[in-house]
Amino acid sequence: MWRLSDELLREFERTLEESYSSVVSVAKSLKHRWRELPEPEICSICGVDGSRGIERLSGLVFYIISAASVGEDIREMHEVTTLRPHMHIEERIRLHMHTSEYRLGSLAEEEIVLMDGTLRGAIIRPPAYLDRDVYTTLSNLYDLEGIIDDFIMVLDRWYEEIAEDVVKGVARKNYLLTRSEYFDGIEIGCRKGGEGDRDNLMILLEYIEYLHALDKLLERNAVFVAKSFYTNEFTANSSITDSAVLDYLAREQFGEEKAGYIQFKPELKKSLPWYAKKFRNLTKAEVFGAFVRFADGGNIYMLESSKPVEEETIAKLCSFEADGYLIPLIHAHRHAEIRRRELKNIMNAMLSAVDPKYAFLLKKGREPLER
Repeated sequence: MWRLSDELLREFERTLEESYSSVVSVAKSLKHRWRELPEPEICSICGVDGSRGIERLSGLVFYIISAASVGEDIREMHEVTTLRPHMHIEERIRLHMHTSEYRLGSLAEEEIVLMDGTLRGAIIRPPAYLDRDVYTTLSNLYDLEGIIDDFIMVLDRWYEEIAEDVVKGVARKNYLLTRSEYFDGIEIGCRKGGEGDRDNLMILLEYIEYLHALDKLLERNAVFVAKSFYTNEFTANSSITDSAVLDYLAREQFGEEKAGYIQFKPELKKSLPWYAKKFRNLTKAEVFGAFVRFADGGNIYMLESSKPVEEETIAKLCSFEADGYLIPLIHAHRHAEIRRRELKNIMNAMLSAVDPKYAFLLKKGREPLER
């Protein structure tokens, strides 16, 4: 068993002192100052969040996606689907979840749509595995630009079907167009020869679906809320992050970690792929930001939006604050988590109901640890 030694404690204190000195140095060079929160202003707001569950089986990957929008009413999307074992499974499933969240957020009727995460992260999230070699290979095998144009046109109609299901409260199926018979037809029909690369084309078009959903979301007044962030907006080329400097500034300015906000202008430091130009809201989007503490002594959150985060927006968000966080996002997170557990029961029931001849495809490597 470990014991606290004097040497370990001294090393810890030395590290803290170095960080403290860096924070003070950066803070003194800044012109930014905290502004007190405005009086709350009533408006309509919804929060959107999602969750996912994955079962890695020997012959396939079985996963579920749940997204919830909670505001003046509750809207949901639930998807149960499978993938063949393939590299990058985790990232593809995560992208699927975000696609569902953005689709749901774009359909909200409230004045402000709260999303978990960062807008910059949403925009610059091209899958790392879609590199130049993949694009070159796909361009040699397919009429790639023609496929993308046709796919986006069909996506617009597909989106209308999703909207109808969401409004009716029956959005319970696989809503990725890339998992439909349409994809199978376009993959074969647009080959330049007999050979194709179905897996990588599917991955590319999954990302196109993601961009399409984000583009639709940016038509709304969407505000992204990051609970934890390691940004360097004020601390460039430093070993410390903004959060520590912001806390120090508040203590110096108010004598305590008082509620307030600081506006800033984020920069997008990564370019989008060539086909992103097909999404006008996305390519023309600017990003505006603010750091906000909604309650004295509470955590600092980073807000990002394609519209300026002005005092009026802060005032509207303040009317939905509880214990330093935003109530719609709390409810959306809990609702999505509850639905994910329900869907996992459905998934387990499906696995138990299949023909025994498939049993060898449904083995789980972690099964001994779960007994």
